[in-house]
Amino acid sequence: MRFYTGDESGLIKCIDIDANMSLLEAQAQAAKRTKAAAKAKANLKAGEQAAAADTSLAGVEIRTIDGRVNRSNGIQQMCTTKWATNDRAFAVARKNGNIDVVGFEGEQLFTYTDEKFAERVSIKYNGRTISERSYVGLSASDSHFLSCTNMGEVRYQSFATSEAKLMKLPLDACRMRTHNERSSVFAVGGREHELSVWDAETLQESGAGAKPTPIFRAKNVANDFLNLRVPVWITDIQFTSEDATNPTLAVSTGHKQIRLYDARAQQRPVNDWEVSKHPIYHLQASHVRPELYFADNMGNVQQMDMRTGHVFGAFKGIAGAVKSISLSEDGAKIAVAGLDRYVRVFETGSMRRPLHRAYVKQRVSHVVWDWEHKDFSTQEIEEQEAEDIWETMDKAALKKKSNKRKAAAI
Repeated sequence: MRFYTGDESGLIKCIDIDANMSLLEAQAQAAKRTKAAAKAKANLKAGEQAAAADTSLAGVEIRTIDGRVNRSNGIQQMCTTKWATNDRAFAVARKNGNIDVVGFEGEQLFTYTDEKFAERVSIKYNGRTISERSYVGLSASDSHFLSCTNMGEVRYQSFATSEAKLMKLPLDACRMRTHNERSSVFAVGGREHELSVWDAETLQESGAGAKPTPIFRAKNVANDFLNLRVPVWITDIQFTSEDATNPTLAVSTGHKQIRLYDARAQQRPVNDWEVSKHPIYHLQASHVRPELYFADNMGNVQQMDMRTGHVFGAFKGIAGAVKSISLSEDGAKIAVAGLDRYVRVFETGSMRRPLHRAYVKQRVSHVVWDWEHKDFSTQEIEEQEAEDIWETMDKAALKKKSNKRKAAAI
């Protein structure tokens, strides 16, 4: 299993975890090393200094791909993309306003700087004070990138030129997500900023132009039982269909709900469930089954059936709020990362067992599962080793025969 993480210190890291080693086995080996280090320390003579104990788990390898520790370069959004040379790369949005495209080996391929991030901000909006700009969404294709800030500033720009298509949305946006099949179609929402879906191809150029028409704009839910307006606070969005013209979407709210929208049916949600005791901050839709995974601000990650709204399981052992969720290609495993500085891997079936974990030292803001890195099962590894042994034996036998022929010729 291979993951890539972006953290609040501006580092991009690659984490390799041995899929054939269980968490219990790795913990047992770490306990043995700790015990041996303690025994060696007890047997030290006066004046001798003990070596630092290795407390890392077996089967985990971590390396830094790009960046130096600098909180002003902290990574707020991160995604993978195909560069013009058909090489895979990362697109990252940083705290200082930079949007960088970085190769998988750390080479710098593209940089855009938003000078507005250097300006001081103090805006009162809906009873809150917005004191700084931040990126709430980022997506990149092989030719363009699409970004959105909490100030509602949407930018759709080509990597080849400096020309960009811009749009201004309401303030206090909390999340922007793009469609899985069409990278120009995006949805955005936030505090008192109802869900809307747009096509970036229809945005105005850097000059003037008419404001585009949204593909879909949601309406707030009906008033509550006291006939009071329900406040809007969208925290995350997921497209749940391949149709970008009339999409279906799932959204999470800071008021503990998950809502499903269908652009073909109505503007209000077709389903509205209160599924948590705490504000829900992150949402991930399964690409294999009709399921949603959501995380609240207390470190609880749960699994939900999108058809019925039934929450049928939780993932245990997470300490601290979760900042990012990522699924494996087959949907059988889930990786979560956040403020406790761990990347944890779980099963997504009925057991939801913890499979492994890796300590990355920094607080992770985003985790990406590398689907192109394939894991080999224990049986496949043993078969490959057997093939290598037989191949080596065949080469040795041929060499022995050739030596005998040379000796007979002499």
